[in-house]
Amino acid sequence: MDEEVKVLDRELVKLLVRRLELSKNIDEAKLRLLNVEAYNNLKDTLIEAGVSEYYASLFAGLYIATLSRGNSVKIAYLGPRGSFSEEATLKIFKNMKIVLIPQNSISAVFRVVEEGDADYGVVPLENSLEGSIGETIDMLAETNLMICGDTELRIKLNLIVKPGTKLEDIKVVVSNPYALGQARRFIETFLKNTKVEIVSSTAEAVKIAVSTDGVAAIGSEYAAILYNGEILLHSVEDYRENYTRFIVIGRKPLIISNNTSNSSYRTAAIFIVKHEPGALYKALQPFAERKINLTKIESRPIKGRPWEYKFFIEFEGNLENVNISQSIEELKKRTEFLKILGSYPRIP
Repeated sequence: MDEEVKVLDRELVKLLVRRLELSKNIDEAKLRLLNVEAYNNLKDTLIEAGVSEYYASLFAGLYIATLSRGNSVKIAYLGPRGSFSEEATLKIFKNMKIVLIPQNSISAVFRVVEEGDADYGVVPLENSLEGSIGETIDMLAETNLMICGDTELRIKLNLIVKPGTKLEDIKVVVSNPYALGQARRFIETFLKNTKVEIVSSTAEAVKIAVSTDGVAAIGSEYAAILYNGEILLHSVEDYRENYTRFIVIGRKPLIISNNTSNSSYRTAAIFIVKHEPGALYKALQPFAERKINLTKIESRPIKGRPWEYKFFIEFEGNLENVNISQSIEELKKRTEFLKILGSYPRIP
């Protein structure tokens, strides 16, 4: 049996090298399409063989990154290694050769991209249970970066511990505020006598838990695998329909596929209106008149102006659409400040 495994491993290496050699003679645009097809086939095959969807997606993404040629694209993301942002990054850039640059905060991701040390960044925008990430919206307003794409991940949370730890041994549970909020009922029911501590990310929580007695983390299966943790309980999120949207930020548009349809695009903007009755209604009126579907509106405090707010809006369609361009022109006339964050594709 051991010898058969070794033979298979050698054959896999030979096939990978052969695939790399053949790729040299294929047009880059065609190669990207082939890599996307290979990614989907490999992921589906691994899932059918019993590998979890998380691990199958990540393995397939790393495999395609190995096969991709050309200059590496540098991607900053909210780290450390094993974070949901890293999973989103591997999903978004699955057909490209990338270098991962983990950062310890959302603002750090923006700063690295704005200063040119990374080509793009990946940060969370909103969670279907806990709502928007205020820091992301604030940084979109404060920097010169645009939104270049977005995707969503199904968030599966697990209780992860140092191997050999039992449920009754747990004295502290750690994670980031959003994951703790998404598993609030679970913690109150099964870990009601434990201390809850907040850290910067789910991956950081897992790193702490697997190296500390009596500590459990709320985190991903990927992080558990990466840091050799034991999953004590799977799927501890309070609601199964738990998704997080991630956006790609950058200085130039992101070309993921040559056949992205305009119907899959969204456009976003941030604006400030006069602090007077009806100002927000008037600002949004052009979109309603042209039947443009607003998919998101969020208010954020304006620093230095207590109880006044800036607004983040997102709507379906592309800036190339006449109705949208006309609505933007009308919006300019009805606002004190307007920043268009760009039109961007939804990445499946």
